Amino acid sequence: MRFQLGIQILLLTIAIAIAFGVIKPKFEEIGVVQGETASYRDAIENMGRYNQLLQTLLNQYNNLPASDRTDLLRYLPESVDVAGVSRDITNIVEQNNLLLLNISFDPLTPVTADVVGGVVVDPYLADSMNVDPTFEIVNKGLGNLHYQRFEVTVVGNYAQMKQMLKDFERNNYPLRLVEFSFSVEETTSSLVEYSLTLETYALPAS
Repeated sequence: MRFQLGIQILLLTIAIAIAFGVIKPKFEEIGVVQGETASYRDAIENMGRYNQLLQTLLNQYNNLPASDRTDLLRYLPESVDVAGVSRDITNIVEQNNLLLLNISFDPLTPVTADVVGGVVVDPYLADSMNVDPTFEIVNKGLGNLHYQRFEVTVVGNYAQMKQMLKDFERNNYPLRLVEFSFSVEETTSSLVEYSLTLETYALPAS
């Protein structure tokens, strides 16, 4: 009797070991596969929607007049034409009779912004905003949007500088003034050295 009881306990132990060592992992593996299959199915469905949306946007773009497409690519090009932007800045400086001392540029950089409580905050306005301290601040990229900065140093009087800034604002693509400083070496002169940082944008296709 004891021998049979021992055999039953041994068989029960083996059955439990098989259940936890083989059957349970198999069920977990099946669950993972089912989850991946559901995710794959959702991705296929989303891909169809995204492709349809992409085709709609392409149709809208292709239906634009050629002049409008040209203006769109000028306003938000796929890449920044560094030589072209430098030439435009130079022309604006010279047409306002300022002396251009230096112009240089930084590398093309992804645009990011702080997201506070689900709201995108302009980095140039963040210091002046009353942000709830309990909100988590997350820095995220804004899609594929990139910016490129140009450092410009000029010499001229106040009226010339003011008109130059107006011309930058009226440019046919964005030239955003993000930094500005000046220095006066001679108090008797009306000429001032101005340092500007201008920012323009690109939206690469990939």
